[in-house]
Amino acid sequence: MDDGAVEKLLTKDWSSGLRLTTVPQAMGRLGIADDIDSRWCIANNLYGHWQSSLGTAEKVQEVASVIGLSSASDIGALSQSWLDQVGYWGRAPILLTENEKLVARHLWTNHLQGQRLPLQENIALALDIPEPEVDTGIRLLTRLGFLSPVGDSATGSYTMAEDAYGFLDGLGFTFHTVTLDDDEQFRIP
Repeated sequence: MDDGAVEKLLTKDWSSGLRLTTVPQAMGRLGIADDIDSRWCIANNLYGHWQSSLGTAEKVQEVASVIGLSSASDIGALSQSWLDQVGYWGRAPILLTENEKLVARHLWTNHLQGQRLPLQENIALALDIPEPEVDTGIRLLTRLGFLSPVGDSATGSYTMAEDAYGFLDGLGFTFHTVTLDDDEQFRIP
């Protein structure tokens, strides 16, 4: 896989407007097959760069223009609140696919309702997502620390991590994907 091509595409997208293109979206646009180990490495390697791209004056100005702010005092106030907000945006927004975020939200909802966390096949049925995608989501959510394995990891049993609520800060498991006429996809906050 060409990590350099993925990094180049992401760096370009992150520097333009409000694009929050994800690693899987970049891989898809480049015709690179999804591999969670590669995706994990790329997201970890580029996380700091992504965070720093969010804090630029150009990004704040773009956000201000989108929400209709024009006075210097309003933009100054936005600048601080924007920086505070993006400070909470962890790796999940650039690592996970939409379906993997839906899996996380489904698990969180079950947890809040006091229900046992569902089996992977039940998640697949409830969300109409193929089981292999649910499995990938569970594995990545465990790596991120949202879930904790129970017993032997080969059993596939898991529970909510003690600090799973921290994943709800910032973007959490939300997403808004934009698809252009040429099928190019990226996310916006």
